[in-house]
Amino acid sequence: MRFLRSSAIYIAANLASAAVPFLLLPLLTRVLSPSEYGSVILFALLVTLSQAVAGINAHAAMGVVWFQRPQAAVPAFTSTALVLAIGSTAGVAVVAAAAALLFDGFGQQVRPAWAALAAITAGANVVLQCRLVLWQSQQRALHSAALQFGASGLNVGLSLLAVLVLGWGADGRNAGIAAATVLAATCGAVLFWRQGELRWQPDAEQRRTLLAFGAPLIVHSFAGALVGTADRWSVSAHLDGAALGVYGAGAQLGMVMGMLADAFVKAFNPWLYGRLREGTPAARLAAVGAIYVAMPAFVVMALVVGAALSAAAVWLLGPKYQSAVVLLPWFVAGGAATGLYVCTSMLFFFEARTARLAACTLSAAVIGAFATWRLTSHFGLHGAAAGFALTQLLLALFTAAVAMKLFDLPWGSPLSALATWRDAVRRADMAPSSLRHPSTHP
Repeated sequence: MRFLRSSAIYIAANLASAAVPFLLLPLLTRVLSPSEYGSVILFALLVTLSQAVAGINAHAAMGVVWFQRPQAAVPAFTSTALVLAIGSTAGVAVVAAAAALLFDGFGQQVRPAWAALAAITAGANVVLQCRLVLWQSQQRALHSAALQFGASGLNVGLSLLAVLVLGWGADGRNAGIAAATVLAATCGAVLFWRQGELRWQPDAEQRRTLLAFGAPLIVHSFAGALVGTADRWSVSAHLDGAALGVYGAGAQLGMVMGMLADAFVKAFNPWLYGRLREGTPAARLAAVGAIYVAMPAFVVMALVVGAALSAAAVWLLGPKYQSAVVLLPWFVAGGAATGLYVCTSMLFFFEARTARLAACTLSAAVIGAFATWRLTSHFGLHGAAAGFALTQLLLALFTAAVAMKLFDLPWGSPLSALATWRDAVRRADMAPSSLRHPSTHP
């Protein structure tokens, strides 16, 4: 079935992306001290924080534009999205550098140039995601995977060159991340142009549409950044750079669950949006059934992944980072909760109810950040990891509760929903003709 083939392709591509930290982790944890590795984690935190504004979430809007606009209008929207992404990134880079200068490098841990580079990396990733998301909406999984593989290869190659050959240490790893992302984003922009998917046609309505979709997501993205990084900020504040390095190494291992959730979104999004657009009772039941199947599947995957990571952790982590092994169950549990969250969060994007999603994310972020701060102050690294899992669970619960109340779908008919979804699978109907672009339908 096309859905399963796409899922396999996206999982392979995500494995390649996730393999970057996994392949480099045994090396970096042996070459870099925990304090130096803490600098790598801090740079990644700044990239995550910057991405809340840099790019104005243009990639999130483009996936929906493909389904809701005529095909002829998409190139103009793409051009406008890239201009907004690049312009906002430049502004965020200036602000980030000024903030680092004003606040003395956030405790002399971040130089202004690196703060600006983190913002540029975040914006470049948004440009890259615009290309990937549009291919995903077009059901061109191989194209998306190929570019993702290329970006992963650049990440590994440039990082190894900078760390091992040039001897730049933590700065080399950070420079490798930034250079690979910028080069991959440039490649994505060139591919847009080569494939005739860019047309500069300034239009106020396009800007309003993209900003109306992306601006509310700034709050959501900031809150999401806090949800995903509050534990590491708490460790950095309560403990030291070495502790952050140990904690970050453990968190890298736990990210495999997030990788699986991301692969699920990439494969499932086009199918779900097609069912929602179709709008028939059977299509709505199938959509709910798929969500009800996916939720327990993530819990089962977490158990399997947790056992595998625990067995491999002794080898993956160097001798200086073995204290991170006992934190793995918390990271895997948090990753499973991330999977539960993505099952319902996609509904908010399709219906352009991103302000409601932002409210869910902000609520979970505020409560979770406070709990994580308190837990870290009392229990150190164990408290931070428990806070991470708790925050992810709160986000999943809040989003599911609001989605079931907000969206008029047959949530109260689980048996019928599961049976309809099962019938769709048996008919190999997981990617029917209705997934084609709206312009192909009368």
